Amino acid sequence: MAPPPSPDVLTDALLMARLAALRPANIAIVEEAPSTRGPMHDHFPIRAGDEFHTCASGGLGHGLPAAIGVALARPDTPVLCLLGDGSAMYAIQGLWTAAQTGADVRFVIVNNGGYAALDQFGALFGIEVVGSKVPGLDFVGLAHSQGVSAQRVTEAAALDAAITDLFEGSGPRLIEVVVTT
Repeated sequence: MAPPPSPDVLTDALLMARLAALRPANIAIVEEAPSTRGPMHDHFPIRAGDEFHTCASGGLGHGLPAAIGVALARPDTPVLCLLGDGSAMYAIQGLWTAAQTGADVRFVIVNNGGYAALDQFGALFGIEVVGSKVPGLDFVGLAHSQGVSAQRVTEAAALDAAITDLFEGSGPRLIEVVVTT
């Protein structure tokens, strides 16, 4: 097990550790946050065999619609959808479907300002990736415009309260967590 992350800096590792500590006991998890997978493996243990869902093929854009599908298929189980900001942009219009169907999905967007996984792959293969930075996206505004309650977290001190709020009640809601890379 990795050492606990610093509680003072809002990193994806801190986000994963706090989500692990504050998530409900009976929850399904759908993940598409490629650049956060290391911290997820280090700080977010999977507790049950049918709890975790992801795409094995490396395709992009599956996470948000898959989370809605899991919520509709398992109406008695809340769904936590972990998305990278780049991954979220492939199917962000799915928030509208979540709102219209009342799907019990809690979206967490890890905002690191771009398609960091593509930058990592590019570095691995010695390729310069162009167009991978997506600064200034307003996921809270996108969520609100589609009928989903949302808030942005930019400080480590506000993280626990936002996660606690995320899991209150039922129905779709979103937190955008702006992490330090």
